[in-house]
Amino acid sequence: MSIKYAKYIFLLFFVLVSIGLSAQQPVSFTASADARQVVLGGYFEVSFTLENAQGKDFQPPAFKNFTLLSGPSQSISTSSYNGKWSRTLTYSYNLQPKKIGKFTVGSASIDVNGKKYTTKPFPVEVVKGKKNTATTQEELEEQIETQIYVKAIPSSLEARVGEQITLDYKIYTTQQVESYNPVNELDYAGFFAEELRSYNSQVIKEVIDGVQYSTKIIKKVALFPQQAGILEIPPLRMQVAVASPNQSRRRRGIFSYPELIRIQVSTELLNINVRELPNNPPASFSGAVGHYLMEAKTNSREINTNDAFSLQVSVSGDGDLKLVQAPDLMLGDSFEIFDTKVVGENALVPQQGRFVGKKIFDYLVTPKYPGLFKLKPKFTYYDVDSLDYVTLESEPLAISIAQGDQSKAVIPKNNEATATIHGIAKTANWQKKSSSLFGSPLFYILMGLPLLLLGGAYLYKRHQFKLSNVDTEALRRQRANKVALKRLETANSFLKENKSRQFYDEVSRAMLDYVSDKLNIPFSKMSKDNVRDKLLELKVSETPIQQFIHIIKTSEMALFAGKDNSSAMQEVYEKAVEVVSGVEAELL
Repeated sequence: MSIKYAKYIFLLFFVLVSIGLSAQQPVSFTASADARQVVLGGYFEVSFTLENAQGKDFQPPAFKNFTLLSGPSQSISTSSYNGKWSRTLTYSYNLQPKKIGKFTVGSASIDVNGKKYTTKPFPVEVVKGKKNTATTQEELEEQIETQIYVKAIPSSLEARVGEQITLDYKIYTTQQVESYNPVNELDYAGFFAEELRSYNSQVIKEVIDGVQYSTKIIKKVALFPQQAGILEIPPLRMQVAVASPNQSRRRRGIFSYPELIRIQVSTELLNINVRELPNNPPASFSGAVGHYLMEAKTNSREINTNDAFSLQVSVSGDGDLKLVQAPDLMLGDSFEIFDTKVVGENALVPQQGRFVGKKIFDYLVTPKYPGLFKLKPKFTYYDVDSLDYVTLESEPLAISIAQGDQSKAVIPKNNEATATIHGIAKTANWQKKSSSLFGSPLFYILMGLPLLLLGGAYLYKRHQFKLSNVDTEALRRQRANKVALKRLETANSFLKENKSRQFYDEVSRAMLDYVSDKLNIPFSKMSKDNVRDKLLELKVSETPIQQFIHIIKTSEMALFAGKDNSSAMQEVYEKAVEVVSGVEAELL
C-alpha cells in the first residue's frame, strides 16, 4: 500500500471516529484557570476545553487588564472507556495582571457543525504581593525555607467509628521543586488506612498572606476509624529539593544540573475526635457507616423446591466496607441459606467529592415450600448526615417455586406464598398397620440388636487402643494449622491472583479478627496497639506475640510502600499461618 493511500485511510478513520464521538458523548465547551486569586506581578494559566467534538473558528476573549505572556498552546487527546470514545481539545494561555483589583475573564467561542458554543465568564482577583527583602545568599536560602511547607488537611476533625475521612497532604511552594520524598513511614493508629491512587493532582495557585504559592496534593489517604476516642495522626516529614537561587549548575559528563538546596518540612500533629455509634441498632444493621446504596438480584425467578438459586446483594458506599458483614436476608422458615460469600470488593473510586467502593455478597438459597414469594432484602446503615440508622429495601423479587419431585408439599403457617398442594394425595400411602410382631421391622431390629452391641463394643476397644498410641502434640498442631488456614483462606486467594493490596489488607484483618473472636471483642475496638494486651489475656507467651505484631506491621508497611513482590507475599503468608498455628496450639 502506498503512502498516499495510507494517508487517505488514516484521514477516513479519524473522521469516522469524530462522527462516532459526536454521536456517543455530549459536547461541552468550558473554561478553567489554575488560580482565582493572583498577586500583582505573578501569572496564571487559563484553559478553554472542547470535549467530544471537532471545532473550528475558535475565538478567545479579549483578556482586558491582563498581559498575554504566552499562548495559545493547543493539545488534543482521545480515549476510550467501556466502548465509548471521548476527545478533548484544549487551548491554553498564560496571563499576567496589569493592576490590582477584581476582574473578569470573558467568554471564548467555537463553532461545532454550524452551532456556536461559548464558555462562561469567571472572576479573578489581583492582590498586592509581599516584596522580596533578602539581599544575601544566606537570606535567600532562609527565605526559601519559609516559603515551602506541607499541610495535612482532613475532610473533618470529627467522625463516627467506620466513617470515611479523606486526608490530603498538600505542598505549598514559591520555588521550582525538583523532588520531594517522605522520610518517615506513618502509622495511623486506630484507623484502617487506604492510600488513594485516583485524585486531582493538578497544580493550583493560591495567595496566602500576600504570597502566591503553587500548590499540589502529593498524597491522599482514606481513613476509617476503628475505635472511639481521640485518635492522633502523626506528622509527615518530607525532604524537598529546590534549585539554588544563585543559578549555579554542576556538570556530569556532557550534562549540567542546577545546584540543589535540600530542606525538611513537616505537617502538624492532628487530633480526630471519633465517637461510638448509638447503642440501639436495628436487627438488620451489619456495620456500615456513611452513605450507601443497595441492589439485589437473583439468577432465577422460577425454580423447584429441590433446587437452589443464587441471590446477590451489592452494597456501595463511602464507609469502611471491611466492617460490613453480609446482611441478614430474614427470609423466614420458607427458605434455607446454605452458603454466603463475598464475590466482589471494588477499590475506592472518586464520586461526587467522596471515595466510594462496592461489596457484593452471594447467597445460595434453597426453597422449602412451593408457592409465589416476593423477596425484599434489607440493608441497614448508620447515616452520618441524619445521625440515625437508615434501612434500605430492594425492589421486590418475585420467585415462583414449583413442587419438586423429592420434596414434601407442606405449607407453613406463616408465609406470604400463594402455594399449591397438588400431589399430596398421590404421595400419601394409606395402609392398615399389621398388629403381628413376627416379620415386622421391629422384629428384625430386636433380632439384630445383640450383634450390633457386640460390634459396637469391639469398635470402641479399637478406638481406645488407637487413642493410647496417638501423638497428642501432633493432633494439637494439626488442629491449629486448620484454624490458621481457615483464617487466611481469603488472603491466600489474593496471593494466587497477585493482588498485593487486597492480600496485605486481608492478612492484617485476619490476624485482628482472630484475637477479636477469641476474646469476643468487637472488631472496632481492636488495633495493633492493644493486640499485645489482648494476646496476654489469652495467656500467650512472649515470642508468638512479637511475631503476631510483626506480621501486622509488615502488612501495613507493605500497603504504605505499595509492595507487590510475589515472593515477599508468599513469605508473609507462610509466616502468618505459622504464627496463628503457634498461638492456637498454645490455647488448645
